[in-house]
Amino acid sequence: MHSAATLSPQPHRACGACGATGNTICHHQRFIVPDGYPLPAEYNVAVCRRCGFVYADPAATQRDYDRFYCEWSKYDDSATATGSGLSPYDAARLAITASDIARALPSRAASILDAGCATGGLLTALRDQGFMAVAGLDPSPRCATACRDRGFEAYVGSIASAPAHMPKFDCVVFSHVLEHVYDIPAFFTAARRLLAPGGYVYLETPDATRYDDYLYAPFQEFNTEHINHFSARALENTARRFGFQPILVEQKVLQTAEDTHYPAVFGLFRNPGGTADEHSVVCDQELPSRIAAYIRHSAEQMESINRRLAGQLANTQRVILWGAGQFAMKLLALPCLAQTQVRALVDNNPILRGKTLAGAPVIGAQEIAGTREPIIIATLLHADEISVQIRRLGLSNPVLSLLQNSNSEDRRS
Repeated sequence: MHSAATLSPQPHRACGACGATGNTICHHQRFIVPDGYPLPAEYNVAVCRRCGFVYADPAATQRDYDRFYCEWSKYDDSATATGSGLSPYDAARLAITASDIARALPSRAASILDAGCATGGLLTALRDQGFMAVAGLDPSPRCATACRDRGFEAYVGSIASAPAHMPKFDCVVFSHVLEHVYDIPAFFTAARRLLAPGGYVYLETPDATRYDDYLYAPFQEFNTEHINHFSARALENTARRFGFQPILVEQKVLQTAEDTHYPAVFGLFRNPGGTADEHSVVCDQELPSRIAAYIRHSAEQMESINRRLAGQLANTQRVILWGAGQFAMKLLALPCLAQTQVRALVDNNPILRGKTLAGAPVIGAQEIAGTREPIIIATLLHADEISVQIRRLGLSNPVLSLLQNSNSEDRRS
């Protein structure tokens, strides 16, 4: 499930926070990914031996991640993705971010670019705070169109491929973007090109020092997309490395659903001009130990799930997975499913529909009518609700639970 700490032989990339290449491997993460998936199916998680930053080290390039967000983006569906501001929790989260930006920026007249704007939820929240000169940038054409439909200027492209005709902005917002970036030096170089002299960047990411405090599913933050794991210290080290001085750095907790919360760290950083200071690195003493605890507890959960599923799958040749997202990709890599054929995966993400995962099609719920294979609900957060939904659809398949205390187990045949 995970490996003991070992020295990394030849890293695929240097530490994004300080540029050092020496690291220690603390975990190896495997996935079973859909056919044609642009991102690697495995990587090492490394701890920088110089500054303590924690990051995934996949054999990939920034172009692979750009392609993923262009072709496989889940953020262009306002109904199912975050970033739209349509759900009350998403709207509240975006309103808090807009408020944080408003109290740190000196003027409401500042022009702001939301990079990775999805369908424009944050742009709307910034407008509600009194910022009128706001625009969006997103690699998904559908996201840009959705922003324009809300009345905002929007551009199609990534940070590295921003259109040449774009103006420069007083502030560029990267809200839950930096954890996805493979080439961090190129990212900051490109970000600086978008800024007016003396401009600001707003950076917000998950807070890796508190992953273990909000552990809803094992290794939930070690997914194919999140490859940088920031603390407040790591965020400051990274920004300073590229010439940005901290104005404000804080932690917060976001409510993402009725029963789930998400730890975040954010900061506003100013580019005063001049040369960057590559040497102002303060070693993060807390992050490696907190990640170690997260790995340990996640591994315990995953091993428990594997044992429980193995018992329920005895004498079972074929199953159906309800869910084809990040957690399903980890479940499929478990030993208990290695000898079990997956007949189909059910998922409501339109980007995944029609794709093939573990040799099986990703389909809609109505398409499994008449099947009899057991259903594994590939989530820990909403298993009981999905179990009820399965019965409301008239499906009589046995439902297998991942945890002992779940109410979703139903062996009805």
